[in-house]
Amino acid sequence: MSVPLICTDPARHAEADMLARRYGLPQSATDAPRPPRWLRLDGERLALVEDGPDAPGPVAVDWIGGALGHRLRHGGGRAQPLARAIGLKGGACPQVVDLTAGLGRDGCVLAALGCRVTLVERSPVVAALLDDGLARARADAGIGAWVRERVRLVYAEAADWLAGREPEARPEVIYLD
Repeated sequence: MSVPLICTDPARHAEADMLARRYGLPQSATDAPRPPRWLRLDGERLALVEDGPDAPGPVAVDWIGGALGHRLRHGGGRAQPLARAIGLKGGACPQVVDLTAGLGRDGCVLAALGCRVTLVERSPVVAALLDDGLARARADAGIGAWVRERVRLVYAEAADWLAGREPEARPEVIYLD
């Protein structure tokens, strides 16, 4: 079942068109009947919305606020298990490819610790959410500089993307979670 993109902010229609083309997402008009699951692009962010009485709240990528923002400001630095798992010791900052990017939380933490991170995501819906979250993070005065410098998103099947790398362009660390 495809998940349509519905833009509820007229000022963001061009952005909605770009996301739909980039990730092959169908678009629906704001007045069209809504399916049980849809992407909403409003004045604030892109979010996956599920309708229904027991539905959870919208899912969006937020690297600035919430639990992840708190972790970036007050986390355990290089002593945390994620940093140790990829070998962050001393001043080492390896190039990391997160082949199962998901909502990008682990990649964000690794980038905050100094690593250059490539997020590879195969789901068009999740890649679109990441794209939107990264755009907002890049524009943020607090974290924007290192996000722009260290994080890149690739929309692809992980095995295909990795197989296409030349030996000298292969990452130092491949992260799977």
